[in-house]
Amino acid sequence: MPSKAVRFWRGFVAPFGAARQLLGLPRAWPLLLVPVVMFVLLEAAVVGISWHYLQPWLSGKLSGGSSVSELGAWAVSWLSVGLAVALGWLLSALLAPALSAPVLERVVGIIEQDLAVPARAPLGFLAEFWCGFRSLLMSSAVTVPLLVALTLLEMVAPPAAVVATPLKLILASLGVAWGLFDYPLTLRGIGARERFAFMRRHFSAVLGFGAAFSLVFWLPCFGIVMLPVGVAAATRLYWEIQRAQ
Repeated sequence: MPSKAVRFWRGFVAPFGAARQLLGLPRAWPLLLVPVVMFVLLEAAVVGISWHYLQPWLSGKLSGGSSVSELGAWAVSWLSVGLAVALGWLLSALLAPALSAPVLERVVGIIEQDLAVPARAPLGFLAEFWCGFRSLLMSSAVTVPLLVALTLLEMVAPPAAVVATPLKLILASLGVAWGLFDYPLTLRGIGARERFAFMRRHFSAVLGFGAAFSLVFWLPCFGIVMLPVGVAAATRLYWEIQRAQ
């Protein structure tokens, strides 16, 4: 039976409760930094490779001996470095959450222990990595094509933006919520079909939760910084719903 106590507003404010809870759990503090560190290391690797290998290689390939061609080769090589760094930024933002999956699942465990919920069997190390990648792939596979389709619809028929824009916001919110709920639900052995049923039954709370984090994720790199808080908030909200039923 759907919960009558946990609605949109409870989902929306869940991140604030999770942040407050994490601040009171010193053993979780080092874990909160891992996604950011992972992002920085990935981006630093891209910058280093572009600086030391890509730029000299392109400059040597494009230079022709004259001052004009040398200047053009220099400009093109550094433009390519800038493009590689920008693409590396996007790739790092996509991979950092998946590579941080084992740590994020430790966050789930700490929150569950603090909430005194029933114990669960631990996943293996590789299964934890697969959980993170699956969360990224499943949420992207469902939401990205629909968001692209709605964006194209807005470009072809601008008046459709009145309907398309709210739908895009809702889809983005649900996609974020799906990805964050994946951590606590997968650890409990809850598959995709049961997860979809859970989100459908508690649509209002899930939408509020996703909307709160969608606002955060629009800020550059803030999604990476707040990812552990999002996972903790999803865990708290899930058990709040379970206890309210």
